[in-house]
Amino acid sequence: MGKSNIIASLDLGTSKTCCMVGEITRSGDIDVLGYGISSSSGIKKGTVINIDLVIQSIVKAVELAEQMSNTKISHVAVGLSGSNISLLTNRGVVAIPRNEGEITPQDVERVIQAAKIMAIPYDREIIDVIPREFIVDGCDSIKDPVGMIGTRLEVSACIVVGLLTAIQNIVRCVQKAGLSVESMILKPLASAEMLLSEDEMDMGVVLVDVGAGTTEVAVFQEGCIIAYEMIPIGGDLITNDIAIGLRLPYSIAEEIKCKYACALSNLASDKPDIEIQSLGDSSPRKISQNDLAAIVEPRVQEILSYIINCIKGFNLKTMLPAGIVFTGGGLVHIKGYLEMSQQLLDLPVRLGITDSYDREQTFTVALGLLNYLIKHRAFNIGSAAKERSAYGLLERAKRIIREYF
Repeated sequence: MGKSNIIASLDLGTSKTCCMVGEITRSGDIDVLGYGISSSSGIKKGTVINIDLVIQSIVKAVELAEQMSNTKISHVAVGLSGSNISLLTNRGVVAIPRNEGEITPQDVERVIQAAKIMAIPYDREIIDVIPREFIVDGCDSIKDPVGMIGTRLEVSACIVVGLLTAIQNIVRCVQKAGLSVESMILKPLASAEMLLSEDEMDMGVVLVDVGAGTTEVAVFQEGCIIAYEMIPIGGDLITNDIAIGLRLPYSIAEEIKCKYACALSNLASDKPDIEIQSLGDSSPRKISQNDLAAIVEPRVQEILSYIINCIKGFNLKTMLPAGIVFTGGGLVHIKGYLEMSQQLLDLPVRLGITDSYDREQTFTVALGLLNYLIKHRAFNIGSAAKERSAYGLLERAKRIIREYF
């Protein structure tokens, strides 16, 4: 396979930066060649707060990915999130020339560009345009109009808009790390590629990504994202509570959380078998999982209450039959949080699970970015669509030759 078949993604999180390299196989799938993870402290609540620290974490993650994959990375697809992200709705319309009639990928690109023509605040920038449905001569609910015959092509699209300065800071960090930004993709779209089925996205589902410092809530319906919000709290609050409550160093508190934390006291053990040594104590002592649950339970309940209020704030007019799918490392290690979620949210709840690359919800976004890129972006237009375009061009050339010669 040529170098053009190598793609890379970059997931910039509050606690970690993940870079993943993949190769597009002949069947159109992704073969993961390598990945790199580095700790991150230059991003808070999805926003860059220290450019130098972000650059360092990107360079480290990319170097590790290059070493594992034995590949030089020059451009990346970057996952985007933040409280400054908003979703708008707009329509685009273009005419199809009568002498052609057949809708081509170029026509689809034209109508998507037409959907970008809208008034937005001067400090905002359009990040992405996600088609919800295409309409050909009044016939709606079309997902792929390429190859159809028509004279008028419309699109109803979701427009992803972000704060211009926040986007520029992320691009600046990537560029100073020696890379170019191939594409910027909203993180829930990437996660949905890995965690949600087509049926769930059609019926209505909420994807909740609880990270270290933030929680992202995205609603999908009829195959498209319809609502998004970022809550500025995450699993670090639980770690911080454990550190303060038990007087432990933060790193030890994180280890205790991952190994023993339980969100429901009635599921926790009463046996004092967790050995800790608090700061200032001369000797270690033992506590029970139930003692730990007394610290963890209220905070998990608080995080879930924010999620509930966020979903209510969307003012959805329809039900969500597919319920809620949880992902992210903020809660995944805590026993009983799914049971508590079921009780509080009153919706079907499950944990989003991918493959062996994502045992601890570490690579969901990075791997999802690669899949989203080849499915919806350049490689979608650049491979199959180009082939269709070339075929259409050949057919038009044949018609011209027949007409004039």
